[in-house]
Amino acid sequence: MVGPVIYADESVVVTHRPLTEGVPMPGYLFVETVRHAATLADLSDAEGAAVGWAVRRAAEALRAELSPEYVFSAITGISVAHFHQHVFVRFPGTPDDVRWFTTWSEGPCVDEAELAALCERLATHFTPDA
Repeated sequence: MVGPVIYADESVVVTHRPLTEGVPMPGYLFVETVRHAATLADLSDAEGAAVGWAVRRAAEALRAELSPEYVFSAITGISVAHFHQHVFVRFPGTPDDVRWFTTWSEGPCVDEAELAALCERLATHFTPDA
């Protein structure tokens, strides 16, 4: 993924969805492996554990920094043939008929500076002791 990097180590990279892709909503992260692996089944046990750790940290970070109603996670589609897991929020006040954030034009939006500040705050949650 090509968004701002929040966390990276030898196994995983966590990025925020680029603002240039559709609705500029905060709180949509990708967790992907450093090594190319097409699917979850292609990960080593160590990579799977690293992904699990990063996804959990991502969910905790989003909850702490954005106070969403929910934090969701999904592994879906193959538009990019490289393993990546989506971790994203649903904000309080989202209408019940909004099934996907790109259909809610009145939802929270951020600019590049606000996204950079959010990513800095999210990064503080990716420590072994966090």
